[in-house]
Amino acid sequence: MNGFASALHLIGADVAAPLRAAVVRVAAERGYDPVLVDLDPWAGGSDVLLGLEHVAGVRWHDLDGADGEFDADGLLHRLPAGPLGERVLAHDRWAARPVDPDVVRAAMHALRLSAGLLVVDGAVPADLPELRRPRDRVWVAIGADVRSSAAGIAATQWLSLQGVQHRTVLLHTGAAPEHDEFDRIDELVRVGRSEWRDLDRGVLCGRRNGPLRAFAGRLLDDLVDGQVAA
Repeated sequence: MNGFASALHLIGADVAAPLRAAVVRVAAERGYDPVLVDLDPWAGGSDVLLGLEHVAGVRWHDLDGADGEFDADGLLHRLPAGPLGERVLAHDRWAARPVDPDVVRAAMHALRLSAGLLVVDGAVPADLPELRRPRDRVWVAIGADVRSSAAGIAATQWLSLQGVQHRTVLLHTGAAPEHDEFDRIDELVRVGRSEWRDLDRGVLCGRRNGPLRAFAGRLLDDLVDGQVAA
């Protein structure tokens, strides 16, 4: 996959974590050279999500104060890398702080030039209008609990007001819950308890064939088809 990489923006904080990890796994297995981009400084670091928190490499705080453009290949190859070739630009949980928006934009641009695709931890929907590109895909992940549903409603309303096209997926562990609060749920995906155990152990979700891995594959098919078509 060459050219200007598309991004899959997954909004939903912890609820979306298994899906992010599964997408990264499947993308890496397919040879897409994915990079997980962590945009939430207070979430504990997406390197933890991938089990790469002890792997040396550049984190956001290392880029603090940078001015101008980044060397695309140089930035990519300095990121922490996992066994499947997955990489992550994460916040260091020991040095977390907001990043200058200009630095975020420059880093995202550089990674679009060097990575195969980006998986963006879009915890703050307000960032999306400036960071999104036409071929990107935006999904809001919600859970079955009241707080997650409320957060999902807030995110979808904001994105709609900003004119950002997006879709919603309800991730659940047990029987499919009711979702009357939403005008539209595009997908219902069951996340097995084994996936949550893998997440706690720092193992990439999606090892097993099942609904989560299958959905991650469909998201990638859609993203890559759009990138190739363009």
